[in-house]
Amino acid sequence: MKRIGKDTRGAVYVEFLLVFIPCFMLFLGTAQAALMFGANVVVNHSAVTAARAAAVVLDDEEKHYDDDERDNRESGDSGESLMDKVGTLLEWAGFSGGSGGGGGSSGGDGNAREGAIRSAASLPLIAVSPSMEQLISDPSVYRAIGGGAGDRALTGAAIYNRTAVAVTFPSQAGGTDNLTEFGINDDVHVRVTYMFNCAIPLANRVMCDDIVSLKTGIPLAAIQHMANAISHGASIGEIQRMVERVQASRARLQRASPGVAELEHAENPNLAYLTALTGARFTIMRAEATMPNHGASYSYADDGGGE
Repeated sequence: MKRIGKDTRGAVYVEFLLVFIPCFMLFLGTAQAALMFGANVVVNHSAVTAARAAAVVLDDEEKHYDDDERDNRESGDSGESLMDKVGTLLEWAGFSGGSGGGGGSSGGDGNAREGAIRSAASLPLIAVSPSMEQLISDPSVYRAIGGGAGDRALTGAAIYNRTAVAVTFPSQAGGTDNLTEFGINDDVHVRVTYMFNCAIPLANRVMCDDIVSLKTGIPLAAIQHMANAISHGASIGEIQRMVERVQASRARLQRASPGVAELEHAENPNLAYLTALTGARFTIMRAEATMPNHGASYSYADDGGGE
């Protein structure tokens, strides 16, 4: 027995096991945070792109936008969007990805002018959109940072960005309203709201939320975990820590609620509910940019009022 008590063989393995789990979680959390930081940079670029598009689209000739009224993003019908055309081109290039085609009417809020602005916002975000495999398969680091670029682009253009990208027009920076009409040379404030897919395993459970929790504002997964732990005889200390996690999750959902509401202005917001079947996790990102409306106090010649 004395010999066994002094035997230190295997101590390194025990120490490794004790250190590995927190270090591995730190690695996963760092990877997820890095992806979120990169996506936030793209969302900011998307807002600038959308504002630049709005500056020239809002007062452009009616004939380019199904004869929709100038400086109005709501009157008229939404025609085929640029995302429809991008999805079709990607399919022609051989990137089928199993995600379906992109043809048909965009069907979202607003008219063809807003559709063009929304498409301008969506194009940069294709770079951070998930592939179909990433959405429906178990999360992995490889799928989160790699995978087929064509599949990611096609899924973003044909499906994901239709429900994950919303463009709104507050009257001022940080405003909560959504303007539909604009005056000549008015400052056009554009806000892009994006639902970023968190795909790093384990870390996404801590840092992001499922679609049902985002839509309801209730941290369902955290509450369910606490209920299961209580039913299995969790201690008072464990229950208290789980209550704190529920409160932290609820606070995160409350911070995300304005963005979740804005996503109702996406091209097809109801598609987001399909992700409830996959267990995918998301975080809401928002960015704003401002550009002057490049209007002109004249009518175009072929509109009947010009020279």
